[in-house]
Amino acid sequence: MIKTAIFDFDGTLADTLPLCREAFRRAVRDLDGRTATDEEIESQFGPDDLGVIQRLLPGKPELHERGRELFIRYYRELHPELAPSPFPGAHELLHALRNRGIRLAMVTGKRLESADISLRFFHLDGFFPILETGSPEGGVKPDRIKRALNRLNSSAEEAVYIGDSPTDVDACRAVPIRILAAGWAAEADMEGLKERKPDYLLTRFEDMDRFFREHASGGPGEPMPPHGGNEGL
Repeated sequence: MIKTAIFDFDGTLADTLPLCREAFRRAVRDLDGRTATDEEIESQFGPDDLGVIQRLLPGKPELHERGRELFIRYYRELHPELAPSPFPGAHELLHALRNRGIRLAMVTGKRLESADISLRFFHLDGFFPILETGSPEGGVKPDRIKRALNRLNSSAEEAVYIGDSPTDVDACRAVPIRILAAGWAAEADMEGLKERKPDYLLTRFEDMDRFFREHASGGPGEPMPPHGGNEGL
């Protein structure tokens, strides 16, 4: 039975990766005069916004704080164009989960400032009383998930994390907590997700409601598999 749902953000509740890439690209261009490629930017993902800037501008610590400020400026300015809405059905799903008494939290690798911008822009901020964000050093998601569980007074056994990245699967194994792998974004790494063998793998956002109806009430539906199992809907 699932009593707690912890959500990732980018690529899970909204297709914000193009927005993140372009905001980083413009910040780097303004400070360093070069145009970073999508591949270069994505290879630095893992730390929070400041950490990505630090990796994109190595050896230039005097530019890092200004780079973070520029990233936030472009992130805010480009949001309406590059990420105008969350995935269809996001508000309805979160309303339904909350009405069923499922505790909600968000654990994201984003920095608090950019996470807050997007949550407010999408009018999703009221759904997540618990918000845990990333670190410039990266690699903190297992700790942040544990912190969210503690703040919710919830056990990992009654919770599920919803995330879109293969590294999210790795983080959940380290907690450990079961993971519903989000394979519905256009750029989802389906091969990487399948290789990690998540507990659940869904390819359509609209299947989330049925998943929670089946697994949050204790029935009807199949029991949750043991850690390392796999289910697709």
